[in-house]
Amino acid sequence: MNSKVFYFPQIPPRSPYYNLAIEEALSLQLVSQNITAGVRLWKNPDSIILGLSENPFRNIKEEVVNRYETEARTKGFQKKPKPNFCYIARRASGGGTVFHSLTGNINYSIYVNLNERKELFPVKDSYDILLGIVAKSLARQNIHCSPKGKSDLVLEKNGIFKKISGNAQFRKRNCIVQHGTLILEETLIERVAEVLHHPPEEPDYRKERSHKEFLTALPDFFSESIWAKDIVREVFSYLGEPDPEDFSKISFFGRDFSTFRKLVLQESESIRKKKYQNPEYTLHREIPT
Repeated sequence: MNSKVFYFPQIPPRSPYYNLAIEEALSLQLVSQNITAGVRLWKNPDSIILGLSENPFRNIKEEVVNRYETEARTKGFQKKPKPNFCYIARRASGGGTVFHSLTGNINYSIYVNLNERKELFPVKDSYDILLGIVAKSLARQNIHCSPKGKSDLVLEKNGIFKKISGNAQFRKRNCIVQHGTLILEETLIERVAEVLHHPPEEPDYRKERSHKEFLTALPDFFSESIWAKDIVREVFSYLGEPDPEDFSKISFFGRDFSTFRKLVLQESESIRKKKYQNPEYTLHREIPT
């Protein structure tokens, strides 16, 4: 098939607004640049990430919202993260509100050209396929998880399902983006309870369990560096392609993606400034015209 696939590895820490703008810009440019698929791994500093339609005043504790709004309206934000600060941001995908940190979780994104993979058009089928890719990548480290609810991955512990990954999707210009988070440390779960209320909506299998009772971290033996290559290999396998021999040749920062990279970085800067770091979008979903 000779698919054209990029791999966007982790970079030094950036604000969630930079990361979310990159997410959207990649989707906007992928199909026009004749790229088949891509994988991105990334982390946010302490951040509360709202789903597209979520109400921050209902989901987030009041003192956290107040501190964010004061900072946003008096000082503003740059690309690099502020220390000792909890961001609030709104993503392009639906789903619930989540908490990210630099050590507590890792985020992944899978991008696929829908013109080339039409089996991903139905939403349920796309979740089945893409969650399957993530599950297979974890199974390579002997971590056996399964889909649960609409878009979660869970581990079964003593007959009880505990969530390790929440996922969501958005689609732009015939590109589907599925992104999700894997919990790395139990301390992240403690922080979730500190900044978020119990969600107003929950999957049936949660059964009103608290954050601490419902969530769990990956086992200590999980290796981020090994998994980074395993998830890329599983995407190649889904596309019917052999494993990449040299990851530097598929790097987003490599020569083969120079035009794509330039367009993405230009577009992301505009989106970041106008949309993602604007408190009107974050708090009220309003974008200035």
